[in-house]
Amino acid sequence: MAKPSGWWTTHPTILSISVAKAWDSNGDGFGDFEGIRGHLDYLIDMGISGLLLKQVTRFGDDFEWGGLVAQDWFDVDPRYGTLADFDRLAADCADRDFRLLSMAVPEYLGWQHPDYVAARKARDDGRADPRVAWFHWEDDGTVATTWNHPGPDFGNSGYMDAYLRHIDFWMDRGISGWDVDSIASWRNLDVGAVRRLTDFVKARGGFITSENMALEHDVIRRGGFNAGTGARRTQLYNETRAIREQDPSYIRRGLATRQELIEHGMFPYQQLGDPEHQPFPLITRLPMWRLQTAFNASLPDVVWVSANDLTYPTKPLESPPVVDTPRSEKIEWAEVARQQGDPDSPFELFRRLFSLRAREKALSIGEIEELPTDCRGSVFAALRTSEDGTERAVTVFNFDRAPRRVRVFSDDRVRTLVNYLNGESVGTDGSGVLELGLGSYGFKLLRVEA
Repeated sequence: MAKPSGWWTTHPTILSISVAKAWDSNGDGFGDFEGIRGHLDYLIDMGISGLLLKQVTRFGDDFEWGGLVAQDWFDVDPRYGTLADFDRLAADCADRDFRLLSMAVPEYLGWQHPDYVAARKARDDGRADPRVAWFHWEDDGTVATTWNHPGPDFGNSGYMDAYLRHIDFWMDRGISGWDVDSIASWRNLDVGAVRRLTDFVKARGGFITSENMALEHDVIRRGGFNAGTGARRTQLYNETRAIREQDPSYIRRGLATRQELIEHGMFPYQQLGDPEHQPFPLITRLPMWRLQTAFNASLPDVVWVSANDLTYPTKPLESPPVVDTPRSEKIEWAEVARQQGDPDSPFELFRRLFSLRAREKALSIGEIEELPTDCRGSVFAALRTSEDGTERAVTVFNFDRAPRRVRVFSDDRVRTLVNYLNGESVGTDGSGVLELGLGSYGFKLLRVEA
């Protein structure tokens, strides 16, 4: 089966960011739509081709999960701006072919959401209202909750009708992809209801996925999602574990899962960084972070970059603690300011690698084939091919702390290569063997010339 095609095949890198932690245009300490709008060209220059925003709807006084708790499906939170501000942002994105995605959580509503408030009042008053049936009520009158909020019945057709109206509203305003959060938390999960949602989004040309995309779950295989990871968002390739354990077999398992995703009609994607860990990446040594960043910048799939992984601190790190997600997906401005313009800094490496990904088709969306090496236990090498088949690259990653001299066996398909980062020319011997030196957690990104 071919991979699902759509706008995402030309938009390889999406930045996952909380609006609240983005750019603040009015000095109130809260990021907003205007702040983002003023930095679109900055993001594009960095190689970013779209944004995944935390749910943009009004959250009122409940900022749990960084604004995911919707109190009103059809309005933005005033701290982000106005609907007119959002529309200006969406229009400027459309002018640049820069995509907007959002989370839209179906498994709970806010306590002040008008549909829950109406259902609560109707039940208390003994009046008929179809929204009462959206929820399960205990004998004492309390509502059943999901994550401490009213949890609608996902199998209720009236609730699904209302949920789709809000999806339609935001797609009309410029959102072209959705992350519908943790499918395992949906109350009364039903494959038919999931298909109503996914078919609706796909009919409008949208990208739709969810958290916890484990392929052993029947609803994931048959639910109609057109994008997935086969596990949690950060676990398609599990390169964090591969680096920490110095074991590239995780990458090989990821390639097998990638093929399964495609066979089930899902475009593979991978998230770089875990937004639940702060203030910086899970990787706690700079050479390891550099390897992880280069690995993600050369993947054949859509990559979602968590904003807190845009750079790396200039001071030593302890393992970062898990914290409340309202602090997550935040750009560390102090580090960016210290590192910007320094060609040897982590931030400038990130910008260089991902802008390269945006320009070079062989490092972007396409295909990947592992190449054999004489260091299989510590090195992963691959032949990358662009989606249109016109450009190729060889990528080589050393997952070992020890430097390695490695032989990559490419047969006669590769003869001359050029290092993307320094312009150095490299050649194979007469039998298609490429010999390379790799430093501790080192990597090579090589364009195939012939």
